[in-house]
This record gives sequence, C-alpha cells and structure tokens, in this order.
Amino acid sequence: DMKVAYRPSHADATYDAKYGVRAIAGGGRSSARETIGRVAAGAVARKILEKYNGVEVLAYVSKVQDIGCDVNDSSFTREEVDSN
Repeated sequence: DMKVAYRPSHADATYDAKYGVRAIAGGGRSSARETIGRVAAGAVARKILEKYNGVEVLAYVSKVQDIGCDVNDSSFTREEVDSN
C-alpha cells in the first residue's frame, strides 16, 4: 500500500524525513518530472559558461554521512566526473 510503503529507488523516504512531506501520488520536488527541468537547465548553463566565458563547472559529493572520498581538487577532471 503506497500510504505505508515508500517506493523503491525514489526519494520519497528522504524527502519525508527531511521536510516532513509525504507525496503518496508522486510528484513534489523529488519527482523526476520536477527535476528534469533543473537538470536540463544546468546542462545548458554548463555549455554556455564554458563556450562564452571559459568556465568549467565540476562537482562531486565528497561525503555522505560518515562515508567520504579522497579527491584532489587541483587535478580532478570532467572525464573523471563523467566516467562515474
């Protein structure tokens, strides 16, 4: 029953824990339908910034709770990000 169980591979449980909002029917800020616009806008912005301003945007998650990673910020490349 969707009123009790969280959907597998969705952000329902995380969103509920963080914001106290339960979107049983789907949707909300953790919805793929909602997120796709942000992802597309970010991809376009990344290309524009690189083409017209020479700015390369790189990002990674360095730590989730007590699980971390060692990344050398001065040598880390887009190829490493894209390969993950």
